[in-house]
Order: sequence, then C-alpha cells, then structure tokens
Amino acid sequence: MEGLGINLNGLIAQIVNFSLLFILLYMVAYKPVLRMLDQRSQRVQQSMEQAAEIERRLALAQQDYERQLEQARKEGQAIIAQAAQAADRLREETVRQAKEEAQKLVEKAKSEIEYERRRAMAELQDDVANIAVLAAGKVINRSLDPEAHRQLIQEFLKETGQFN
Repeated sequence: MEGLGINLNGLIAQIVNFSLLFILLYMVAYKPVLRMLDQRSQRVQQSMEQAAEIERRLALAQQDYERQLEQARKEGQAIIAQAAQAADRLREETVRQAKEEAQKLVEKAKSEIEYERRRAMAELQDDVANIAVLAAGKVINRSLDPEAHRQLIQEFLKETGQFN
C-alpha cells in the first residue's frame, strides 16, 4: 500500500482518531443537539396548543359576549315596553280621573241649578201669593185674614202646578 502512497499506520491512526472523534461528538454534541431540537419542537407544539386553546376561549368569550348583548337588547326592549305600558296606564288613569272630575262638576252644577230653580220658584210663589193677597184685598175692598188668604193661594198654586 505504500506503492499507492498510503501509510497503513497513519491510516489506522486516522480511522481510530476519526472513530473516537465521531463517538465523542455523538455523545457530547449530537445527543444534546437532538435533545435541544426535541425540546424546541415540544415548546413549539405547546405554544400551538396554547394558541388553539386561546382561540377556542376567545370564540367562547365572543359567543358569550354576543349572547349577553342580545339578552341586554331584549331586556332593554322589555323595559321600554313596560315604560310605554306604564305611560299608557298613567294617561288612561289621568283621563279617567279628569272625566270623573268633570262628571262631578256637572252633577254639582245641576244640583245647584235645581236648588236655585226651586228657590226661585218658592220666592216666585211667595211673591205671587203676596201680590194676589194685595190684589184680592183691593178688589173686594176688605182685608182678608192673612192665614186664610195664604191657604187659599196655596190651594190655587197647587192646582196651577198640576197644569205645569
């Protein structure tokens, strides 16, 4: 082999050195590098799983937010409807009370008018009775007993009251 320019002792020494270097590098560098790459791969996988979990939670939170927003809209609409109903009831109650007040005022006015009419009629009857007594006294030229005369007039008024 020396004819080929190969030194057998040098070749064996280089093979032994290369094998020792390969074993040493395999144990010292290759395994730690592989372990580091595996750990990095696991961290990337965990990060991706965490990102997926965060996305899932975000989607759930978005759904919950939308559900709460819809519920708030419904509650707001219900509150508005209740307020409208309360306003309608208040308006109806106010109108009813106003009508009752107006009816009471009309009834009171009617009562007062009836009272005044009766009072005026009584005064008119008294005035007519007095005038009739005076006229009768002048016609017959004598004075009648006021009590008897008053009875006579009352009877006359009762008879004429039936014609009214």
